[in-house]
Amino acid sequence: MSNPNNWKQYFDQKAETHGASVKSSDYFDDESFFMQRNNTLRWLGEMKGKEVLDAGCGVGAFSEPLVKENTVYGVDFSVKSLEFAAQRGLVTSSQDLTAMNFESGKFDVVMCIGVIQLIEQYQAVIQELARVTKPGGTLLIQTLHQGSVQRKLLKLFEKSKKFDKMYAMDELRDVFAKHGFEHIEFLKMYHPFKFVASSRTGGNVSDAFCTSFAIKGSKKH
Repeated sequence: MSNPNNWKQYFDQKAETHGASVKSSDYFDDESFFMQRNNTLRWLGEMKGKEVLDAGCGVGAFSEPLVKENTVYGVDFSVKSLEFAAQRGLVTSSQDLTAMNFESGKFDVVMCIGVIQLIEQYQAVIQELARVTKPGGTLLIQTLHQGSVQRKLLKLFEKSKKFDKMYAMDELRDVFAKHGFEHIEFLKMYHPFKFVASSRTGGNVSDAFCTSFAIKGSKKH
């Protein structure tokens, strides 16, 4: 389902069905969503007075905790989802993530959560996210891990091929470096287990059980 129009229809329908609920996001269950959100935002660090972009924000549930003390912009192609994101306090707009209308270097923090596994042209998205990240700012992307034993087993039973793409950690590290990011780190998650691990490297033996990961880096001045 890599066709953007199919994904738009899919997430519009989820927002119609589930409203502002986290069920409108594409996580295994509510517990998985909150575990990943809480750990990721804690890993991101304390945030106050920042300009934040949630690229592919859906109904805004992931970045909602940041709204109180920051200005959070939400971009998505699902207009129905954006209605709920706006209710959560995000400054919303429907845009193409490969060609946004923000000025270069606008955001202190750019987040892109659970999006790049849905698209083929992910490098164009990362290039655009890098463009709108200010020098010294942080880019954080969360996605599915290609090397996951659990996901390989799931694919034996999941016939719909819902996710077209998964990623190796080193692959995304190289793309981050290519677009001028340094101090690159990973946060590894091991669903259905509750623990997470942070690391500057991928390729560890334990990574075979990592189902999804976040990667963050600081844009060079």
